[in-house]
Amino acid sequence: MITNIHIQGFRGISSLKIDDFKKINLFLGKNNCGKTSILEALFLIIGISNPQLSYNINKFRNLLQTESDDFRFIFNKLDFDMNLRIAAGFSSGQHRILKIKPHLASDSAVNNAQEITQTDKAIASTSSKPELVDGLVLNFSVTKDKKNKSKFFKSELLLSHHTFTPKSPKGYLETVTGVFVSPNTLNLDLSGRLEKLIVTKQKEIIIRTLQLIDPKINDISLGNNNMIYVDLGYERLVPVNIVGDGILRLLSLITTISFYENGIVLIDEIENGLHYSALKVLWKTIIGVAHQKNVQLFITTHSKETLENLNYVLKSKNFQQYQSDTRSFTIRRHDSEKVMSYPYAFEKFDYSIEQEIEMR
Repeated sequence: MITNIHIQGFRGISSLKIDDFKKINLFLGKNNCGKTSILEALFLIIGISNPQLSYNINKFRNLLQTESDDFRFIFNKLDFDMNLRIAAGFSSGQHRILKIKPHLASDSAVNNAQEITQTDKAIASTSSKPELVDGLVLNFSVTKDKKNKSKFFKSELLLSHHTFTPKSPKGYLETVTGVFVSPNTLNLDLSGRLEKLIVTKQKEIIIRTLQLIDPKINDISLGNNNMIYVDLGYERLVPVNIVGDGILRLLSLITTISFYENGIVLIDEIENGLHYSALKVLWKTIIGVAHQKNVQLFITTHSKETLENLNYVLKSKNFQQYQSDTRSFTIRRHDSEKVMSYPYAFEKFDYSIEQEIEMR
């Protein structure tokens, strides 16, 4: 598990340090406080050797990069001179540091460039001579534990004629797996994840969970063109897409957490698309599956009903054992520069819910 993270110069966060992560972690806060940016920083540190992720996180936000100046999107204040650094510790003792800076094209590359627009001429240094930024350089180090020395690696993401080319580091083998789940990406490869669970005889947990929302569901299967069907007892199977958005979203969350066994799942806006009546089922399911599959969760929300239902579930008889494995963090932006994190262990979280103290 990730135990802590320190973010500098990333998106709208100039500096933020969060400690004491648990199995299930919630980020609360108003819009534009930095919740999603924290998930993205975690995503980059999980896939530290994959330079493509710095492009993917922009796509998650529907930010389409078409020119070199768009590399600014991940830098604080959109300033290439910002020191972008993300560091994280793991429960195994491993420590990772990722530093991202602009990649400057050589003079010869600039002279030979066929298309150089005004926005391409991004100044990335204090030099009086504008230099062309044509990508990102990702320098990172991984320390296995306190007894071992850090190993250093470098990867790149370069843009040429509107084509992105990632250059992965040599000699590095990733040991951590994870996925970023947002309203825009939730259903990506759902059929592929479901197929693996069906093949490995794990679909019963999915059926049991979906039955809590719709008791008529007694089976789930795959058809042509990646179509997913549920059996409602009719003469024909029914495509899950027309059963309801809540069923589809719950199915996507269950399959994702189950698929990334021993990994890390980042979920942005977990309540999106779910009726409040399904929230207890949601929490019982993902808490149970996360512990069964040994998955660490990082979740954003600003829904009061979502928090109230989580508190209800954690106080119920079968889930009290998971109270100490759950941690909430209120993220607050005190001014245009300063972002702070305020942690809530379960006792404090429960008290705030019962006394209707605003944590969001």
